[in-house]
Amino acid sequence: MGRVLVLNPFKYCGKNLNLMVDPVVRRHAGQEVKTGLTYPLGLGYVASALAGAGCDVRMHDPMAEHVPVADIHADAEWADAIIVPYTFPHAEDIATFFASLPTKVRILCGPIAELRYEELLQHPFVDVVLLGEPERVVVELVQRYGDLSEIKGVAYRDGDGRIISNGYREFCDDLDTLAAPFRAFGNPRVYWDISFFGQPTAWVLPTRGCPYRCIFCAQSGEHSGPVRRRSPSNVVDEVEQIQRDYGINCITFSDETFNLDPSYVRAVCEEILNRKLRIEWQGTARADRVDADALKLMKRSGCVELQYGLESANDDILRYLKKGETVADIRRGLEMTRDAGINFSLYCVFGSPMENEQTVRNTMAFVRELRPLLVSFNVLTPLPGSLLYHDVEEDLRTKGDLTTFDILHTDYSLCDYSPEELSQIIRKAYRTYYLSPRFAGRLLLECLKRPKLFYWMMLKAIPKEARYVFGSILLRRD
Repeated sequence: MGRVLVLNPFKYCGKNLNLMVDPVVRRHAGQEVKTGLTYPLGLGYVASALAGAGCDVRMHDPMAEHVPVADIHADAEWADAIIVPYTFPHAEDIATFFASLPTKVRILCGPIAELRYEELLQHPFVDVVLLGEPERVVVELVQRYGDLSEIKGVAYRDGDGRIISNGYREFCDDLDTLAAPFRAFGNPRVYWDISFFGQPTAWVLPTRGCPYRCIFCAQSGEHSGPVRRRSPSNVVDEVEQIQRDYGINCITFSDETFNLDPSYVRAVCEEILNRKLRIEWQGTARADRVDADALKLMKRSGCVELQYGLESANDDILRYLKKGETVADIRRGLEMTRDAGINFSLYCVFGSPMENEQTVRNTMAFVRELRPLLVSFNVLTPLPGSLLYHDVEEDLRTKGDLTTFDILHTDYSLCDYSPEELSQIIRKAYRTYYLSPRFAGRLLLECLKRPKLFYWMMLKAIPKEARYVFGSILLRRD
């Protein structure tokens, strides 16, 4: 199979939906969410692997590119094989699309496809499901499609119609051997993140895997893998190429916990400084892994924000979520970050079984006291691939509609609050934080500190975020 179309799911009519899946790292799909429009990092890795193996590859992200359906079908007719991440909200559209292409090899990927491969392969419109990290699997698949029996990392139907799984392939230990994600499609400058207030942003993945077992994280399931790191020079090579080829100066390091190893963080920062790259960057972090010396280098190398998972300001809830942190740990790390002159944002999640009026008040009081630049309020959601999903999967099949799961709204509650009451808590949290004079003052201060942000903030970020927050969160009625 020499010609391959790599494609994010799309809707035949209406608005494209938040994907919340990815074939490489569970939460880094190309999607439009309240924090911006993100690049489909996992699909980019798949496309690069195929191109490096000599395939003729075309890639589309319909949500970002606004590609007409007719153009997508034209590329599908050109291709020998089509690779699409499977999502519940797009299930009917994927089925319709694949059913219209009976002569093509139709491949599904992503954590939902992995979990439901037996169910999916009962349908004639699916030929193969990828299992686990796909780069090496997909190359071998297109090179040896006539005989899948020896290819680890695929599930398929054999000649007698039986569903066969060849199991998972070993993880790639040397990430430097993987080609950088494919960005030469569409316009990479359309992607943006709220941390840079609408400026063109590129996503870079320094590491894979996580040692923590937070129950809500889709990265923490059975096949999440050990922590593996690219070399600092390899990471910064990609950053430098992005800046040179596309003029993008804002970088999001999108691994699960960028500051997991302070020595690694320092090495990446030193590489950026040695090359004299003028960039701004942000990344995810754990508060209990904050290191004062690393923070200084991060600031000097262009770090403008770190994103922390607070989840809850209640230790019993943090224990239930298996965060491995206490509220005191989080407070200490946030104060160190602020003292280093780096902004921080927080993620909060409501809906744990012990959630009540007092625990909600505790979390909101903590947020007001620590004054993050931005804060994301979410509903505890059993995302496919997470440990929480594994625990409640059977109950979900009878009581929950997974197509509603967007971490903001749900019809499945794990606590005494009803889904509607949880939505009301989320709405109140957003109103309380973002309509306060305190937040307006923070925005004004950022404009004074970083004057070039004013243009992007006023023309792009604030109008788009306001529409999203008010339309999707505050005004929605479940």
